[in-house]
Amino acid sequence: MRRAFAALLLVGLSVSIACADEKPAPPPSKATTIGSETHWRLAKRTDAHPQKIGILTYYPNDGGGYTFLEHGDIVFYALPYWPTTYQFNRNVVVFDIRNGIVVPRTIVEHVNVFTVGKFVMPFGGQTIYRAGTTEKQPGDRRREDVPIAEWSRDAPDGKFRLLILAEDRETRLKLKSIVPVLENDSIRLSNRP
Repeated sequence: MRRAFAALLLVGLSVSIACADEKPAPPPSKATTIGSETHWRLAKRTDAHPQKIGILTYYPNDGGGYTFLEHGDIVFYALPYWPTTYQFNRNVVVFDIRNGIVVPRTIVEHVNVFTVGKFVMPFGGQTIYRAGTTEKQPGDRRREDVPIAEWSRDAPDGKFRLLILAEDRETRLKLKSIVPVLENDSIRLSNRP
């Protein structure tokens, strides 16, 4: 009887420890399927027509920037707002061993989530975001707007530059391909009275 109980405890303990060590799955590296209905700023302006640049299609969005698509899915989007974060608490069950007994306990984990801020970037700059998700609790996923690049300049008459924060090669190449779109938009905004 004791051997059966010890074997059961050992199996239960290893399964419990494995569950406590698991991390939420990272957001997919490919395009996340979000639509303009989930974020009003990404909706196409009524007077805008989609255009192609390389393998991407883009259109001016209601947020004042551009939405870039690949095969109909939003890859990333440029908006003239600084990124910000908000925090939520997530309950995580961990298993401790006390005197040979498995004791579950709940800890509170603070999770920071990126989102589009309310403050406009100076001098016509834009932040390029990629949509992702963060899991609050099992089954409760929150949208996350992850900044992957910044199109900015230091002065009103300064030169724009693209600061790429993304690390994967494919995204970096796609971001470099949209520079002509951002440059044309900057020229258009600079020539406005």
